[in-house]
Amino acid sequence: MFYYSLTRATIWNLSGYLYLIIASLVSTPILIRYLGISDFARYGIILAILSLVSSFNLGLPQAVVRALSKYHDNHIELDSIWATSSVLFIITGIVGSVIAVGLAYFMNVDTNLLPMIFALVLINYLVTHYLTLPHAHGHFGYFNAKTFIVGTANTYLSAYLSTQGFDLLIILNYQLASYLLTLLILAYFSLKYFPKPWLLHSNYSRAKSLISFGLKNQLGTIVGQIQAQYAKFLLSTLNPLSLSAYMIASGLVQKLTGGIVQLSSALYPATSRNRLSPDFKELYIRMQFGLVGIGILGVILYNLWGFDFLSWWLRSNDLVNQVHAVLNILVLYFLILVLTPLPSSILDGRGRPELTSIFATITVAIEIGLAFILLPRYGILAPGYSALIAVSLTTPILLFVTSRMLQSKS
Repeated sequence: MFYYSLTRATIWNLSGYLYLIIASLVSTPILIRYLGISDFARYGIILAILSLVSSFNLGLPQAVVRALSKYHDNHIELDSIWATSSVLFIITGIVGSVIAVGLAYFMNVDTNLLPMIFALVLINYLVTHYLTLPHAHGHFGYFNAKTFIVGTANTYLSAYLSTQGFDLLIILNYQLASYLLTLLILAYFSLKYFPKPWLLHSNYSRAKSLISFGLKNQLGTIVGQIQAQYAKFLLSTLNPLSLSAYMIASGLVQKLTGGIVQLSSALYPATSRNRLSPDFKELYIRMQFGLVGIGILGVILYNLWGFDFLSWWLRSNDLVNQVHAVLNILVLYFLILVLTPLPSSILDGRGRPELTSIFATITVAIEIGLAFILLPRYGILAPGYSALIAVSLTTPILLFVTSRMLQSKS
C-alpha cells in the first residue's frame, strides 16, 4: 500500500535536517577543543572520503526510488526490482569500499583506520539501499532514520567520546555501530513489503534498466560530491587551521542547503508518478519564491549577527576570523544555490537526469578550474569565490530549462 503526503514528507525531512544543524552547532566546538585542530582536520578528511566514495553508486538510489515508485502497485515488478537492486548495491558497495581505502591511503590516513573506513563505506551502501524503499513509498519517518541515528553518532556521540579522551578509531567504531542499528531498523521495515526476501530473484534485464537510468544521474551525483569535498583536499595542502575553518564554513552552508535538498527529495516521488498539472506548477513557483526569501533572509541575518555568533560559538579568534571571511562569500553562494534543488528534482523525476548531470558537471568544472587559478592569490577564499562565480553562471540556465519543461505538455 502506498502512503504519500508531501506535507508530511516535507515536515519529516526538514525536521531531520534541523536536528542535524543543531547537533552540528553543539558538537563542532567540542570536537575542536578536545580533538585539537590537527585531528579535527583529519576527521574531516575521513568524512569527506566517505561522502565522496559513497556517491560512486551508479545512480542506483534515484533509479530504484523511481522504479519502486512507478510500480508501487505491481508486486511482481516490485519483487524483481528489490532483489536486483540488493545485488547491485552489494557489488557497488564492495567496489566503493576498496576505492575509499585507496584514497585514504593516498591522503596519508593512519593505516589502522583503513579497515574501519572499508566497513563504514560498505554499510553505508547497504543503508542507502534500504532507504530507497521508505523513500519511494512515502514513509519519511523511516527514511529519516539515518539522519537521526547516524547524525547523532557523528555529532553528539563523537563530541562526548572526544571529551573522554577517545581517539578517532574509537569514534569511528561507534559510528559504525550507529549504521548497524539503522540498517536493522530499515531491514525490519522492508519485511512489510518483502516478507521473504531470500526467495526473490534478481533479473538481468532489470539490472540493465536500473543501471541505464542510474548512469544518467550518476555523473551529476559524483560531481555534486566532488563539488562538496574537493576544496577540503585542496586546502589540506595549506595548514590544519585553514582546512578546519573552511570545513566549518562550508559545513554550515551545506547543512542549510541540505534542508532544501530534503524538500526536493520529498517532491521527487510525486514528480515521478504524476503529470505536471497546473497545481503542481503553481506549487513549484511558490516554493521557489519562498526559497528566494529564505536566501535573502539568511544573507541579512548573517551580516547583522554572523560574526558575533561565530565568536560566541567557536571561541577562537584565529579560527573565527577565517571562518567569517569564507562565510562572507558563501552566504551569497547560498542565496543562489537554494534555487537549484527543486529544478533538479523535477528534471530527475521526469526522466531527464542527464540534464541535471550536465548542469552539475559544467558548474563543477568551472568551479574547480577557477579554484586552482585563484588559490595562489586568495588561499582559503579561492574555493568560495570560484563556487559563487560558477553557480551564478549556470543556475539561470537550469531555471530556464526547467521552466520550459513545466510549460510543455506531460
